Amino acid sequence: MSHAFVSYSRWARNSNHPIDRLLADLRVSGVRLWLAPDDVPAGADYQEAIEGAVRDAGAILFMMSKNLKKATGMRRELAQALEQGLPVFPLLVGAVGETLIPEAVRGQRVYDFVNDYDAALETLLADLPDTVMQKTPVKAHAPRSKGYIFISYAEEDATFVDGLRDYLRERGYGYWDYRESERDYHTLLFLELEDVIRGASAVVSVLSPDWKKSKWTAKEYLFSEEVGVPVFLVMARTMEPTLVTSGIPYIDFTGDVPKGFDRLDRELKRKGLA
Repeated sequence: MSHAFVSYSRWARNSNHPIDRLLADLRVSGVRLWLAPDDVPAGADYQEAIEGAVRDAGAILFMMSKNLKKATGMRRELAQALEQGLPVFPLLVGAVGETLIPEAVRGQRVYDFVNDYDAALETLLADLPDTVMQKTPVKAHAPRSKGYIFISYAEEDATFVDGLRDYLRERGYGYWDYRESERDYHTLLFLELEDVIRGASAVVSVLSPDWKKSKWTAKEYLFSEEVGVPVFLVMARTMEPTLVTSGIPYIDFTGDVPKGFDRLDRELKRKGLA
């Protein structure tokens, strides 16, 4: 018994997206699904959880839409599935140009949920392997985590980040940490970062003298602000002022760490994220 792993652009999903209708119909038909963030355990490294779910899958539902161009995570999931020899089912759930469709799935049957939803669903259910199906409807469950927090920090602040991960675990969040997780070295780093930051519930940017020296942390902060992802600045070690964050409030952890976490908790609640 296994599941069908749902590969889709997480940052583009919302209650009006056809993906949500499709997920509901698949569950009613007895398909066991695994998708992020719903099935990622609280406190888990998101990338590790996703890689494990692909490893244990019996099929991959590769949901293609206009967001495919930016979804580097989907390409990573597809590459892993193909390496394992898993059956991949390309599902058209939105407009997508032919050139955006990965070469690995071109020529395969595409299940067109845009132009003929009912026919595509019927055909897909007939083609899915029995290993991902059950005879009774699959009950939807409450998400196991609240999503993930993207942690932006310099390597020198790894000890502080260890405590931050424990804090996130206690509050039901996963995390995404590029210094700890495996990278996709076939994709430009900045494209990976953009995809992951867009899909985050929030970004915690850990300020320190080494944050100021890093070539990535300030860019991650500015990009998060630009795409509208909530950013929480936390001062792990005192640093001199910088133009990048000039005038922006931060949470001070340099003197009283428990007090800093209490303040971060209040700020999460104020943003509706606690």
